[in-house]
Amino acid sequence: MSKELFILKTTELYTSPGVVHIQSIGFEPEDSAYIEFDARSLLEDIPSLYRMAKQAVEQEEAHELNKYVDFKKELASDYKGKRGRKSLIE
Repeated sequence: MSKELFILKTTELYTSPGVVHIQSIGFEPEDSAYIEFDARSLLEDIPSLYRMAKQAVEQEEAHELNKYVDFKKELASDYKGKRGRKSLIE
């Protein structure tokens, strides 16, 4: 049975013959993980991992930009609706 974790940071990387060892931590202490990869298999996956990581970063950046663009539009809309009204505070 596999366990799903969110890896926050890699804390240790080292090798032994034919194996890459990765120690990592997550947001919660129980989310730490130790993984051993077959070195050749990992090398085969690196191009795909690179492309996927790059795509995920681009998606995150677009999401952040859109969040602030939408917020600016909402502020402009709210401000536009308030113009011409007298303030209740005098």
